[in-house]
Amino acid sequence: MSDFHDSEPLLELDIPDGVPEAEQAVELIRAWVADGALAVALNGEAFGTQLEEWGRVLAQIGHHIAHAASLSGELGEQHSIDALRKGFDASFPKSDLAAYGKMRRRVTH
Repeated sequence: MSDFHDSEPLLELDIPDGVPEAEQAVELIRAWVADGALAVALNGEAFGTQLEEWGRVLAQIGHHIAHAASLSGELGEQHSIDALRKGFDASFPKSDLAAYGKMRRRVTH
């Protein structure tokens, strides 16, 4: 039997400002670290065969992360971007990550 119900509730982030009132919005990706492993759900149909768009999304996420890291004042934004690039280049495309899972349909709320 699992200890799940005895543990703290999952920390789920809020929907970003502007999304609920947008005329059109689609969730692209959710990422969790579960028992030390990355668990990802993504909308693989979002950009069809235009994989460059996923690259653009990843770059924009990187800028958000670097900006958030720089807000503490301990790291500059450019230093944070450089650290992200170093981690990305070290892990992609030679990552040992095994692809598994299944495609799921989108959920409408």
